[in-house]
Amino acid sequence: MKSLKCIIALLFVSLSAWAQTPDEEAAAQLSAILQATRTLQADVEVLTLDQDGREIQESSARLVMQKPDHFYWEITSPYAELMLTNGQRIWRYEPDLEQVTVDYFDDDVSRTPVLLLNGNADDIASNYTISSSGMDDGTSRFLLFPKSTDSLFERLSLTFAGTALQEMQFEDSLGQKTSLTFIGLEANQDIDPETFVFDMDQAMNEFDALEVIDNTL
Repeated sequence: MKSLKCIIALLFVSLSAWAQTPDEEAAAQLSAILQATRTLQADVEVLTLDQDGREIQESSARLVMQKPDHFYWEITSPYAELMLTNGQRIWRYEPDLEQVTVDYFDDDVSRTPVLLLNGNADDIASNYTISSSGMDDGTSRFLLFPKSTDSLFERLSLTFAGTALQEMQFEDSLGQKTSLTFIGLEANQDIDPETFVFDMDQAMNEFDALEVIDNTL
């Protein structure tokens, strides 16, 4: 199982031909872009490659996010898995294992890079070394290196068309690379708060022997 921390976070990007800007300026630019988005919904195509560039896995998912700390991540193929949080608790639901795990939500942005989407410039600058570049097609790209020594990834990139997130890429310490491409992205739409709360009753009705591991009790 890949955790949301690994899937939404770790990205790989080529370092060549970048016109880099100072860290503080790049952090401010990224923050300004992120502040324009209050909520985000998109289908996501995920491609994972090994250190030699060979495809390990291709999957499809659905992402729903709401600032500052609500998200919903559902893998729809090649297997089913759901992870969601309301900012207080996080649920991991694995239908194949007939299991759901409940934990307190960890809002450490250095280990959960998806939280950088809250657009807080101070948090971003304190947790990442950042550079940016404008591309010939009008898109902008930001490369982030975590400052924490226990981060789950080596580098992360975000690519935007205007304020619309197009792609995230990451590379972990083993050289494994993951790319997330966002399709049909919708920003700043109202989202039902219940989207971010796991329906335990429904899951129990689906599986008579559902195993619940609740680490918040």
